[in-house]
Amino acid sequence: KLKPFLNIAIYKNYLIVVDNLAKYYVIDSISGKLLWMKKNIAPFNSQIKIYKDSFFVTDFENILRRYSIKNGDEIWNVKTETSFVKTQKKLSLIISNGIIYFNNSIGDISAVNINNGRLIWQTPTQDSSIYQGSFRLKTSDLVLHKRYILFSNNSNDFFALDSKTGTLIWQQKINSVVRPSVVDNLVFTIT
Repeated sequence: KLKPFLNIAIYKNYLIVVDNLAKYYVIDSISGKLLWMKKNIAPFNSQIKIYKDSFFVTDFENILRRYSIKNGDEIWNVKTETSFVKTQKKLSLIISNGIIYFNNSIGDISAVNINNGRLIWQTPTQDSSIYQGSFRLKTSDLVLHKRYILFSNNSNDFFALDSKTGTLIWQQKINSVVRPSVVDNLVFTIT
């Protein structure tokens, strides 16, 4: 009756599901048997990324969480700044070379050590005067190409950040929430 939005990922014979009602669970994809189900303090609002025997997801409080696929126990979490109004846009995650990159609902991009959950860097992409309007902010999925993290938003910004340091490499005035595509050294998007 509540019509939850489900995000699903598959790992081996496990179907991992998180929803916007704050539940997360694992189902055996062959038998359909529910292996375990747990509840988070806030609903989930991101893609699911899998690493070894764990998965990552971000909730509406802008907290990146790492959970065990085996039993659903939280391994670690990283809290970022949150806004009062919650965005409905699904947030993005990237895993590469022992780092998980993610965005939050106010436009910050963060890099976290995948093993211990320590913050490596965090870069804001919206200034504080725009903060009050962050509930209207929509961003594209993050794309990692070579050393660049590429993404755009509906505030007329297209960014390339250095994946090692989080520093701004370049910024263009392009209004898009479509996932950018990279071919060779060209970046394509649709406004």
